[in-house]
Amino acid sequence: MLLAKAGMDATVASLARCFEFDCKINLGATGFALPVPPEQQGESLEHIALAVCGAHMSGLPLNAQLTNLDASFVTAAKTAAKYKFYALAGGPPLRPGLIRSNHAGASIVLEIWPLPKAAMGCFLEGIPALLGIGSIELSDGNWVKGFLCETSGLYGATDILHLADWRKFLSETV
Repeated sequence: MLLAKAGMDATVASLARCFEFDCKINLGATGFALPVPPEQQGESLEHIALAVCGAHMSGLPLNAQLTNLDASFVTAAKTAAKYKFYALAGGPPLRPGLIRSNHAGASIVLEIWPLPKAAMGCFLEGIPALLGIGSIELSDGNWVKGFLCETSGLYGATDILHLADWRKFLSETV
């Protein structure tokens, strides 16, 4: 229990929230982990956390599309083990296709890049057909926005689920 003088409710609530997450406790008696606060996922009132798993990752050909819009790398992450992963036909640059599956999938390596909300429209204009932005479940149970692929984009694609990491695919391909 935390106590403070009158008028200090917001300060105490903020301290309690930090303390609660530092203790790594479960959500009540559910056994589920506490959701990560948006500011720890790279989200804020001004930014949206964007998950990337391919050519937009650090050091890869399309990363400048993020950095030119003032996005910055926050953390590496993985999807929940519910996704299929493909190397799409076409290019350059080579691009992956991430598809949520109701059947067996894998946990795919991602990077989280908070993008200013004011820049999101500009970023969306550059996304080619068959790819889009949707909601992606992370391995910790949280959700972020990120690249997903339409199933029609799989024509000519290569299943790379066994690699579960775009950089591993590139290192074996190049």
